[in-house]
Amino acid sequence: MSLVYLAGVVLACGYMRLDGSVAMIWVSSGVLAGALVAVDRSRWPALLALCGACNIAGTGFLGLGWAVALPLMAINLAEAVAGATLLRRLVDRYWPRATMEIVSAMLLGTMLFIPVISALCAAGVAWGLVGLPFAPSFVNWWIGHAVGMIVVLPFAAVLMMRLADGQAPFGEHRHLLSVLMVATMLLLCIGVFSQFNRWTLAAPLTFALFCAVWADALVALTMPIIVVAVATAFTIRGIGPLSTGLGDMADRVHAGLLYGGMVSLGTLPIVTEQARRRRELAQLSLSEAHYRAMSERADDLIDELRRAAFTDPLTGLANRRLFFETLRERATGTERACLAMVDIDHFKQVNDRYGHAVGDAVLCHFADLARSTLRSRDFIARIGGEEFAIIIQDTTIEQACQVCQRLLDRLAASPVDTAAGPVSITLSSGVAAVGPDCDASLAAADEALYQAKRDGRSRLVSAA
Repeated sequence: MSLVYLAGVVLACGYMRLDGSVAMIWVSSGVLAGALVAVDRSRWPALLALCGACNIAGTGFLGLGWAVALPLMAINLAEAVAGATLLRRLVDRYWPRATMEIVSAMLLGTMLFIPVISALCAAGVAWGLVGLPFAPSFVNWWIGHAVGMIVVLPFAAVLMMRLADGQAPFGEHRHLLSVLMVATMLLLCIGVFSQFNRWTLAAPLTFALFCAVWADALVALTMPIIVVAVATAFTIRGIGPLSTGLGDMADRVHAGLLYGGMVSLGTLPIVTEQARRRRELAQLSLSEAHYRAMSERADDLIDELRRAAFTDPLTGLANRRLFFETLRERATGTERACLAMVDIDHFKQVNDRYGHAVGDAVLCHFADLARSTLRSRDFIARIGGEEFAIIIQDTTIEQACQVCQRLLDRLAASPVDTAAGPVSITLSSGVAAVGPDCDASLAAADEALYQAKRDGRSRLVSAA
């Protein structure tokens, strides 16, 4: 960045001074201000010191001399700091909700207040130290610095911020289009300013406005720079539509600069508004993608919530709520079914003797054994602490009793391995047919279960 700043100083002091006056155009302040916008404030002193040295050297060797080098350097650096501070505060306060406030304050600050103050100071220094006329110095400084700032600062700020964020300067996939647009504007300006018809001046402005709407922001901000460069170069040489009907060389240079400034004034509000809209579209796209992903995940989430609502967290079996829903469905169905109520015998004694961790292991052992014994179409649920209910589908009560007896026998023959050693458990069960009245079926199975407990436990009783 410092090399670009130095190049701007050399260009202004060595080639843009007429009759020994101050430079007619000064782009270095815009370059420095754009860099200051992008970098952290902790890096400002080093950056300002480096650019200040370039400024003093350029003014001393090529400009008005060493007598004014130090004060003009201070004025130039203060101008850049003021422009950067203004833009940063405007962006922090108004972006992206109020683009017109940003643009209007930016234009007033960089084309009027800041360059007028710096022009007053610089013209006073040039008049007092080297005897230059105050008024011409003031006008040359004001126009040259105002146009340089408004044309270069937005471009430099956007470019430096993109580079600081690791982004591609002209977008990720539009390099060819960007090159074509820049080349088109360059050729268009050369064509317009190589002849003398003033009506052609509308062409660069129209194309710049087109780019402001459709091109990348950095490409659009490049267009006024091209216009200023070509217009100034041709007009100084007395060529182009702005070189006729004007007085001396200073007037012609001012005309070229003001035309470029007019192009920048026309494009900057559009570029800013388009950048805001692209940002909003990008945010909407991200939100749309987020909600689409949520929608695609919604069914899975509903299934997961439903499973959590109808599943016993310890054993992984269905819970009491799902059992009663399933029992009502089977009671109204046409396929015959049987209901078995199952209770682990003396389960409270297991908890009291071995602890609840062993009790939980007993429950999980029974659940695993029941899943491996029953058919996939049968249904088992944990409906209480040690109480379970089994709906055996498409079977008679005799066949259901055989299934339950097999479960009782397997559990009695497989002690539960625990940290306290093997724990043997038994089951009591009551079996009843499922009829149209599910409450009556449940009551019959419960009564059969209680009868099994009264008869000594570890047995099965049928309600038939």
